[in-house]
Amino acid sequence: MKKIEAFVRTEKIGDVRNAMKAMGHGSMINYDIWYRGTSKEVNQYNVESLYDFMPKVKIEMVVDEALVQEIIDTLCESAFTGFNGDGKIFVIPVEEAIRIQTKENGDMIL
Repeated sequence: MKKIEAFVRTEKIGDVRNAMKAMGHGSMINYDIWYRGTSKEVNQYNVESLYDFMPKVKIEMVVDEALVQEIIDTLCESAFTGFNGDGKIFVIPVEEAIRIQTKENGDMIL
C-alpha cells in the first residue's frame, strides 16, 4: 500500500475529484491549506524571492501499489494548468492499515 499526498490548485479540485471518480477511485481526503512552493517571483525592485503562501487543496489517499502510477498520471492530467503552482505529488509507503469497525487489515480494507 502507498499513501499519495497531492497539493493542487483550489480551482482544480473538481476536475481531480471527477477524474478519480471516473477511474473508480472515490476514497480520498481533502484539506484546504495554505502552501508555499519553490517558485520564485521578481518584485518591482528586481529582487527575487519566494512567492507568499497561496491557497491549495491537499488530497490524501491510500491505494494499492499497483494503482500508484495510474493515479499519479490521472492527478497530473486533471490538475494541470501549465503554470507555476500546479502542485506536487508525494508517494509514501504505508506499513499497515486497519478498519476500526471490523479490525480487518491490509489491502482488504481498500
